[in-house]
Amino acid sequence: MKKILLLFIILISIVMLSFSVTFAGTNLNLYYNGKIHALKSTVVNKNDKYYLEADEMAQILGVKLKGDLSNQILTIDDGKTTSTYSARPLDYSIAAVKNYNPNIPQIINQKFYLPFEFIEEKFNLTVKYDEESGSIYFLENENLKTFKNITHGYLLNIPSQISIDLSGSHNAFNDNSVVLVDNNGEFSYTITCDKLDATSIAGMRLILNDFTSPDEEIFNAISDYAKSYFRAMQALYKNEFLFGGTDAALSESNMKIFADYTDILYGQPSDVVLYNTIKSDRLFSIEETHIMITVPIYSKMSIYTINIAGKRGFLTSENIVKINELVNALKIPDLPNNKNSLKILNNKKTVKDANLGIYPALSGGNIEYIEYQNPQQNYKIQYPSSFVPYLQNSIIESLDYTSFKIDYNNYVSISVETIQDDPDTCIKNKLNFIKSSPSVKTDSVEEGKTSLSGKTFHYIKYETKDVSDSYFIQDYYTIYNSRLYKIELNSKLIKPSEAIANEFLKIVKSIEFTKPEANNFSTETGFKKFLNEYEGYSFSYPESWELKNTSTDINFDRFSIVCPEYSGPLDICINESEFLIDASAGELLRLFGGNNAELLTNYAANYYAPYGTKNTKILNTSAKIENDIIYIYRLINFLGEGQRHKLGYSVDIIRDGKIYSLFLSVSDYLCTDGSLADKELSKAINTIVNSFTLEETEEYLKRKSAGETRNQKVVFLENCFKLILGRSTTLTHAKTLNSNDDILIQLSNCKEAGTYRLKFDYENKNFEIISVILQKDAVKSSEPKLKEMYGSKLIHRITPDYDNMTVTIRYSDGIDMPVLEKSYFIDVLPSEDGFDIFLARNYTYSELKSKCTSYLENYLLTNVEVQFPKEYNQPVKYSSKGRYEAHFINVFARYSNKSGYFLLKIDPMADSVSAIGFVPTDETK
Repeated sequence: MKKILLLFIILISIVMLSFSVTFAGTNLNLYYNGKIHALKSTVVNKNDKYYLEADEMAQILGVKLKGDLSNQILTIDDGKTTSTYSARPLDYSIAAVKNYNPNIPQIINQKFYLPFEFIEEKFNLTVKYDEESGSIYFLENENLKTFKNITHGYLLNIPSQISIDLSGSHNAFNDNSVVLVDNNGEFSYTITCDKLDATSIAGMRLILNDFTSPDEEIFNAISDYAKSYFRAMQALYKNEFLFGGTDAALSESNMKIFADYTDILYGQPSDVVLYNTIKSDRLFSIEETHIMITVPIYSKMSIYTINIAGKRGFLTSENIVKINELVNALKIPDLPNNKNSLKILNNKKTVKDANLGIYPALSGGNIEYIEYQNPQQNYKIQYPSSFVPYLQNSIIESLDYTSFKIDYNNYVSISVETIQDDPDTCIKNKLNFIKSSPSVKTDSVEEGKTSLSGKTFHYIKYETKDVSDSYFIQDYYTIYNSRLYKIELNSKLIKPSEAIANEFLKIVKSIEFTKPEANNFSTETGFKKFLNEYEGYSFSYPESWELKNTSTDINFDRFSIVCPEYSGPLDICINESEFLIDASAGELLRLFGGNNAELLTNYAANYYAPYGTKNTKILNTSAKIENDIIYIYRLINFLGEGQRHKLGYSVDIIRDGKIYSLFLSVSDYLCTDGSLADKELSKAINTIVNSFTLEETEEYLKRKSAGETRNQKVVFLENCFKLILGRSTTLTHAKTLNSNDDILIQLSNCKEAGTYRLKFDYENKNFEIISVILQKDAVKSSEPKLKEMYGSKLIHRITPDYDNMTVTIRYSDGIDMPVLEKSYFIDVLPSEDGFDIFLARNYTYSELKSKCTSYLENYLLTNVEVQFPKEYNQPVKYSSKGRYEAHFINVFARYSNKSGYFLLKIDPMADSVSAIGFVPTDETK
């Protein structure tokens, strides 16, 4: 969650470690009654209990002592009363603290010592000890008016309505950071001082590799580094705001800066920032207002930081007076006293905005409106100024998204997409897609048509559920100039208030369509066309860019388009994958049209989405079916490596069980308001994504008519082995191994049938056989493994099938028990010693149906009637690209007066069945 913040903290810590003054070996200093005393003795620490030498304390506290070591008695005369105390030797052999009595003096090395607790009780003081700096404070328990910082020398005249926070244990005190609190508990006031020295300057010079600049410039650089913590905190809050979920306990965090300026304090140019932070869980939020003041003082080689914090709304006129008193109460040696109030607190509007908070409540007559214009998509709207700009993505001309947060549970968005279909058909398909979603509560759907401000809108209102959270959604659709505009209100957990609903409707009414701006931008960029004749797809890319084959699987191609100028922040990938599930085009659209890219990897072999395992927001999804080909387009914002904000776009084209995908992502720092700042780059990217299409090439049609679906690399290898081992040779299985990028293939229908490990260079059309295990040897090796698996059973017969690489076992649980039969595929993988044998179930249709029925009955704890898809009437067919991989099947089940569709995952290696999803019958109507 905190990678960015941690990176900054580590950097700052490296510098700040050298800032701190090293106090080890220095004398102790004690503050009491306005004076600082240098102590000759040391603090004795035993089991985290602290003691000071009694004679030295008597001189400082102004009392007389009379000690009798032989009788272990100590007498204290404070001028008014004389008190006698029994003392006892401190037993160093006793580790436990339970024998310690804090209310009596102790005898240590034949001297009387006073415990901290005794000093506090006897003299009505609070004792604080900063062990690192060697500072001890004896502070009055009541009416503490002044505080002198031992380490940094500043004086603090404490106003009557303010107190120093003296809570915590004796040693839980650090005079580098002193906390004061308002007596009414409305805010805290922290003074932090970081003291630098020659070592600090030298350390910073080393970091900057600057050994010539004046010390003052290096000091200022250190001050800037200290501010980077605040900038890192901003970045962390921004990611929490945009994506949420980086902290599992929170639904969102946000931060808003109301003012950031320079003021003159204590005669020094000082930075002042007024900001609010909010942390929200699913139902509640806590918002705080902060004032951070940074005072760099080169003459004293010190950086003072004052942090003021309280709950939102605490900046009342009364508290503002207190804050100004506190700022002026700080007296820094050799600097002029501060007499003026903070400028920011004199700005009534800014103070009012901070008090209202990040998400001010909507009030009828006092709402100010802002105009948002989107020239790329030719519209503008009016929205309340209190709405916070949220997720944006306008990197592609054909899809667009912008949104505004109303509060931590409500936001409004405007999505735009280019359409070619009939407008009414387009909207109808959109509404039907929403209603068919299994997450939508069918009884909550309300739809209709209305006219607002002279424009016709189709609307749909519905409730959807995602795991444990409910969302109440209102969508208004309208079409203008071949673009579909959707304005949406999304309310999490609870329905929107009347005020929010009314403001949303005002936004819908406010939309105005603008004329397209003249595009005078021109580019002389030339483009190359890449055509994959075997698979039948193509795309274009700039001539000056590079196309790289980055395939990690012999069965599929993957390409990266690399722009030399933006090789880091820009990522474009074209990827091939294949389904592991048999389904209709409509079912596939519903499955792949969902927004869980990580889940999609379960349904397809080699499906790759760079954002799949990241913290992701799917902003806009558009889909269509043409001639049984599915097209799905998405805008995606996600957090990439190093928690960097990325803006993404993807295309999935699904044909004949294959998925051809284009994934594009750019770093947010290349964008302004969601649009690419570099117009030439924007033009190039739009050309690439618009050119990505399917083509019915001659080679593709030839392969399709032959039923060939394998990658050309696999076909090339098979043809090579046909020439070597005979025309009947077939390559039944191929995979890329994780180690050394070797290739593993299985050859059948030839004398030398078996599993081969190869070094393969497709570009130069050559390969080298590294090792081989023949089919007959692999089958023979599987028999001992099968006997081991069924060691507790009575084995009747094991029947090998050398041609099909299977083995069948007949067994029973005992002599008089029924004979059962199971068949297994034999899988071979290379190992350090040669090859390892694995067995994967080879189900017949009836075996698999029986296994699924048994699983669902155990899962539902009732009798279940299972129906397989009509077209599913053959034994399981395994893809040559991974025939032992898990695959999926959609089955219909009736049970206990209920029915629905279960998506089951069949894992032949584990010989297991598991339920992945369920859709009740009434939600499919």
